[in-house]
Amino acid sequence: MTIAVRKWDLPEAQLQMGTLRRRLEAEGMRTAWYSEVPGAVFPEHSHDFDESRWVLAGYLHIEAAGELHSLGPGDRIDLPAHTPHRVQVLGLTPVTYVTGASPDAFPHPAA
Repeated sequence: MTIAVRKWDLPEAQLQMGTLRRRLEAEGMRTAWYSEVPGAVFPEHSHDFDESRWVLAGYLHIEAAGELHSLGPGDRIDLPAHTPHRVQVLGLTPVTYVTGASPDAFPHPAA
């Protein structure tokens, strides 16, 4: 399985939280955003759904399907469902990223 990192394709000034969320939502995904501290490590895990991660600020290493990917501002990675992956936050600053997944992956909270 080959997993590719895609680069931001608009002017850098348009790399904003709302823009990333709208682009993923236009693809039919539900979105959430996260900010993680420098040095954070998330051990190998997988999800029952396809997942996209789009970095807004900071840097991540994602090891997936035996490949190591370095992501920085504007980089997006798409992980198919059930892909084992581990994540590490790089550098001295937090990373902020938006995730997108199928609508049933993030159920609506009870009203």
